[in-house]
Amino acid sequence: MAIIPHYTQAGGAPAITGAGFGLFSCDCGNSLLIAGYEPRNFLCIAIRCAACGRISETPGLPQGAVPPPFVTLVERGAESPPAAIASGGVLIGREEMERIAALYQPRSTETDPHVISDALLDEVEFQQLRWTSEPLNRAPLSYKDHALAWAVAHFRARLRDPDWTSFSEDTDLVAVTVIAAFRDLFASWAHHPLFGAMIGTAASQGYSLHAMAMFGAAKSMASAGNRVGFVPTGGPRPRIVSFRLVLGGPDDMSVVVNRFDRFEWPDGAPATAQTVRAAVIEAMTSVKGSINRLRPGMLVLSAGALEQLFVESIVGAVGSHGKRHRGLAAVSVIFPKISMTGKHREVRFGYSFYPVANRNHTVGQSVRIGSRADFADIR
Repeated sequence: MAIIPHYTQAGGAPAITGAGFGLFSCDCGNSLLIAGYEPRNFLCIAIRCAACGRISETPGLPQGAVPPPFVTLVERGAESPPAAIASGGVLIGREEMERIAALYQPRSTETDPHVISDALLDEVEFQQLRWTSEPLNRAPLSYKDHALAWAVAHFRARLRDPDWTSFSEDTDLVAVTVIAAFRDLFASWAHHPLFGAMIGTAASQGYSLHAMAMFGAAKSMASAGNRVGFVPTGGPRPRIVSFRLVLGGPDDMSVVVNRFDRFEWPDGAPATAQTVRAAVIEAMTSVKGSINRLRPGMLVLSAGALEQLFVESIVGAVGSHGKRHRGLAAVSVIFPKISMTGKHREVRFGYSFYPVANRNHTVGQSVRIGSRADFADIR
């Protein structure tokens, strides 16, 4: 089968001019194919040499490299290359784009069980130590001080109790949710080149359910067909501050994941339809500086375990106040969820993710928001 190049060089001039300082030439030595060549700007782009007819292809994304924030897809057999590529522009072949997308997609954890045992708790502590070089504090901490240390200590004590057989109390349910969310973070994202930054982000907040909700939300959006890109800080110990949905070309949409713990277990305020709806409206207003007509985006609220009451409140708040927030594409709530398997001390874990589209959103490209049915119980 004949290989079809992306571009064919015409005459003796370079087929493309980039913004770098290198050269990409045909092996025949008679043709400069790309002037101003910078490898990260040309990913698996095949060019036919005008002198000898040979096809030369630029390398793909190196192993372990962070994918570019946005790219321009080039199909094979394109009629003519662009006149020049800006320093931030990236041309990519379809095969390479699909390879990268598959490599960095979150992995499904639908079949992963979580059986509370000393061996599982040992694994949790080992992985935490391996990635942070800091052991969990064995002192009795509260859930809000350090959720993972508290959850591990809680079950260490439970396992010493011969009468304990099931997750019958709220403390059991919350603790197993924290541990399952921690293990799901590893199972879903450990292959990603920014996983160290993800763990650092979660660790800095005690692996609270809110800290891990950002990665659950990114997984949910990726599962709906969106291309997700994380936004790390700089420096030797980067953190993930947010993620974005890459919509094509230079356009993207920021996703802000905010803690919504006003009504959270164990000591949150009583929740009613009115108080939750008012709090959602307040949360929408609070992000106007970062999500607006100039910087469109999506708001995700990490809320604990209010579920149906919360979803109905978001529907009401977006319906009544969406016109005031036209840059806001959607508001969503995310819940960690566990389900009993019927086996001794075993649960399965997933996220329920409920996006509510803002019908008054009029800025930029649309995003694959989906419906409640599309996102419920993402694993």
